[in-house]
Amino acid sequence: MEFERDEVSNQHSKRSTRTKRAQSPSNSASNRHPKGRKRTKRAQFPSNSIQDSNLTIPALPPELITEILSRLPVKSLLKFRSVSKSWVAIISSPEFIKTHLSLSANKNKEDTHHMLILGLSGPKWKFKDCPLSSLFCDSVVNEAFDLVYPIKNASKDISIVGSCNGLILLAHYSEYSLLWNPAIRKCKKLPDLRPRLKKNNYAVYGFGHDEFHDDYKVMGVFNNYGGSDYVEVKMYSLKSDSWTSVDYCGEILNASGSSQKMKLNNSGLFVNGKLHWDTITSGPVVRTGKNIISFDLANEKWEKLEKPSGVGKNELCVGMLGSDLSIFCDYEETYLGAWVMKEYGVKESWVKMFTIEYPKGQYLYPPFFMSSKGEILVVFGSTFMIYSSKDHSVRYTYVTNSGDCSLNEIYIESLVCPFSTEGRENATKEREKLRSKQSSNK
Repeated sequence: MEFERDEVSNQHSKRSTRTKRAQSPSNSASNRHPKGRKRTKRAQFPSNSIQDSNLTIPALPPELITEILSRLPVKSLLKFRSVSKSWVAIISSPEFIKTHLSLSANKNKEDTHHMLILGLSGPKWKFKDCPLSSLFCDSVVNEAFDLVYPIKNASKDISIVGSCNGLILLAHYSEYSLLWNPAIRKCKKLPDLRPRLKKNNYAVYGFGHDEFHDDYKVMGVFNNYGGSDYVEVKMYSLKSDSWTSVDYCGEILNASGSSQKMKLNNSGLFVNGKLHWDTITSGPVVRTGKNIISFDLANEKWEKLEKPSGVGKNELCVGMLGSDLSIFCDYEETYLGAWVMKEYGVKESWVKMFTIEYPKGQYLYPPFFMSSKGEILVVFGSTFMIYSSKDHSVRYTYVTNSGDCSLNEIYIESLVCPFSTEGRENATKEREKLRSKQSSNK
């Protein structure tokens, strides 16, 4: 009997224990022995996926990330470099920089990546810039923003030689020259020229991109103010970071046999892979020449192009409208005329595009910018004038904080670095390493 009572007691005790365990909230699967826990496999994602306590988002394919990033403005891309090492490698790679530049320059019809840079002289030089797209929009309040000028305490006269793919060449006669990308705030002072003509000389420069060798090049042409016909030509290569001597175009320039020698004038304009200079006489009576002299940056050969006949009494300078070589002329100090070479190298393709009457007491000078809608922007002093080639109307737009500028140039925001290609090659290698690592983790 004792045994039966003990057995009944034990059974009752077990039922009571099971009941308590079922009712107890602490008896969850998390309190069981680890060996008894049912294991579940977690999804494996690349190391650059975004995770928090409740959600795991897999990384996008590198190709899709590149496609998205290539359509963003430079300022955004500079911020996104801090996202991850893989994004730094993508944004810094030469392939991405070229793709981003191509989309900004060629496929952006609204000119949202084009900027107007303004230079204000004084005790010290100041530079500002303003988005071109806002200047053509009447409903937008335009404002010029201060730029960090790369040379501190710069008081000497300088000139904006030109811009190419986001890089701007600044030069001060034969003393120094700079390659500057305002968008990424990087600047490079070029090596000293050390021309033979150290005194009584003046220099004209040109700047452009050698697409065949993927190299940015600067041309410096040094002339003597005196009676000497000696001319020295130097060419700088960003790849080699050095200057080399180049033959002068004397035979082509003075092939007519005239007693008055011709020389290159103003900064060289980069069009169609070549630098272009206007020509003037070097004698006491200055007159413009009948030809434009060009220098091919790839094959390093000089050529000449004939100007259109009867363009005006005073030819102001060679310029560019859109992507076409142009000539701007003065007609009896009354209005400005613009001629465009529609088919490069063909004299018969010169076409007169438009004429603009001078504002009262003001001459007009390049650079001029043509929008995708055919409107022409002209800047003089603190005045911004827009001319419509369709209905010949003129309107003015106001820009706050612009000041009275003495230099202006159009440039495109880009990631192009003013230094040699060594850093870009290292970025490419880093990107390939990250790609290999991501592939092995899949």
